[in-house]
Amino acid sequence: MDNILRTQFKSAGRKTFRKNYLLLVILCLALSLFGTEGGISVLFLNIEEMDADQSSTILNADNVYDDIIKGDFAKGTETSEKILENIRISSKGNQVLGRTHGVLAGLVNSIASGKLILQIAHTLRELTETDEGAALLFWSLHILLFVLIWIFLRNVYTSILLRTFLELRIYEKYPPGDLLHFAEVRSWIKASLTLFISHVFFCLWSLTIVGGFIKYYSYYAVPYIVAENPGIKPLEAITLSRRIMNGHKKEAFLFDLSYIGWIALGFLTLGISDLFYGLPYRIAGRCEYYVWLRSQAKQQAVPLSEKLDDTYLFEKADKLTLYDTYFDVVDRQVYVHENKLTLSRARAVAAEWFGLWIGTLDQKKTYEEVEGVRYQISKDTLRRDGLAYPSRLNPRYRKAKFHLKTPFSFLRTYSVWTLILLFILFSAIGWGWEVSLHFMNGEGFVNRGMLHGPWIPIYGSGGIIALMLCSRFRKNPVQEFFFSVALCGAIEYLGAYALETLYHQRWWSYEGNFLNLHGRICAEGLIVFGIACMLVVYLIAPLFDFALSHLKKTILISAAVILIGIFAADLIYSSAHPNMVKGAIVAQDNDVQAESSTSTSTGSTDNSAYSSAA
Repeated sequence: MDNILRTQFKSAGRKTFRKNYLLLVILCLALSLFGTEGGISVLFLNIEEMDADQSSTILNADNVYDDIIKGDFAKGTETSEKILENIRISSKGNQVLGRTHGVLAGLVNSIASGKLILQIAHTLRELTETDEGAALLFWSLHILLFVLIWIFLRNVYTSILLRTFLELRIYEKYPPGDLLHFAEVRSWIKASLTLFISHVFFCLWSLTIVGGFIKYYSYYAVPYIVAENPGIKPLEAITLSRRIMNGHKKEAFLFDLSYIGWIALGFLTLGISDLFYGLPYRIAGRCEYYVWLRSQAKQQAVPLSEKLDDTYLFEKADKLTLYDTYFDVVDRQVYVHENKLTLSRARAVAAEWFGLWIGTLDQKKTYEEVEGVRYQISKDTLRRDGLAYPSRLNPRYRKAKFHLKTPFSFLRTYSVWTLILLFILFSAIGWGWEVSLHFMNGEGFVNRGMLHGPWIPIYGSGGIIALMLCSRFRKNPVQEFFFSVALCGAIEYLGAYALETLYHQRWWSYEGNFLNLHGRICAEGLIVFGIACMLVVYLIAPLFDFALSHLKKTILISAAVILIGIFAADLIYSSAHPNMVKGAIVAQDNDVQAESSTSTSTGSTDNSAYSSAA
């Protein structure tokens, strides 16, 4: 490969990356979080403890982990507290990167200081009743979890990412479901094992003086081969990679070396340049190089190259083939036309704009089936028109699986009874979230919120309002997210103001958090809310409604009436006798009604109990 080809590969890779900039940056960020090869450089905060002799000792979560493994829980606790104290000191006054306030800061500090793993270890000690037994069990569970995550998730994600880059070389659109391609062709486990065995072989060769360097480039093509054919046998993938790279190892090394400037810039910028440009640019260029290697192997009829059989990952099918493959798009359009319900204006607006169903359950089922088919038509039309990868032309595609009716879809409508049960569910989830955060911050179990039962109504109200008002944007996840952030910000701010006005108490405060407004909302909390709303709209509520659809209507109504009755009784009682236990409220403020626009509050603030909602 000469310099002209190398330049062409980089230019083509840059073009692919720039066309799909935001998507590829997000996916590469996930790669760096997994810590896989080629990830972004990350600067971790190490805390230096100055001894009496002024010699410095680096303290981080690894020190706590080592103390636990040795069975010295007392020292582990002491080390964790030192790290936390140094984090507070080093972060004080830092408005952007400060880590003294907020849920996110609490979680990061809990992990960075080893406090979280220390609490897990203490739980195991209670089960085993000995420090040694807890240490052994903790170490065993840690290793098992690490191995499972590494084999079945972290390792395979590299090939998933490579396949995404390969698809976007050819196609303009990338349906999110393509990230689960390995699962759709039922080859996830085989793909993960192939990559795992390849890594084991590489590690064994690395024990020799130069074997590791040579075998790195011998196995260079394995992740790409798996990306194309996740069902290939492990030894076949390794053998095929060796044959493809035969005579190309040096040029592959020189190709990687040509990115040395970007790699150096990544280290100098602490990974920032890698995140926004360097890493996806390198991956895109390497994909172009692999495509060239693959074509060489196919032209030379390299043994086992017939396993590289996903033709339409590298070229578009002709229109006749695509229309023949997606022939049922027309059938589905006919199905939609014949089964579409004629709704009154009010019922149509309720269903389409708010996801609220007014009518019989049989009609609801028909409406959702039609909407699900309509949505599937929009995705299959992209594939039929050559704008997205035609998954049905994949050699491992499971045929005879598509039906006109779809049993599950996030494009659902919800009856009043289902919304009542969802309100209770969201309120209970919010209560569990608040209690868990308080516990993780080392404050023990506290019944959070103003009510006495296991529910926090602002979560339930927010969840239902978000579910209904965001229904219009479900087909566009980006719009869904930003609308959810704005909506939840308004709900949380008004909820905080109402509680302060009625009870002259604060159940939460974000004072000291980056980008907060009067201590009632902050950027961190709104981002968490946005993510939570996405989960509610696309996963939790549809699954819950799907499960409830199997219940008899009488059981559904009875459960809704009983639970809302219990909740109403708690609400009435708590209106006169709100939950005031320590940790449930943040600060007492008798002057909140006269609060100025800067929102000053009196009393002490429990920063460890900061949360997203009351």
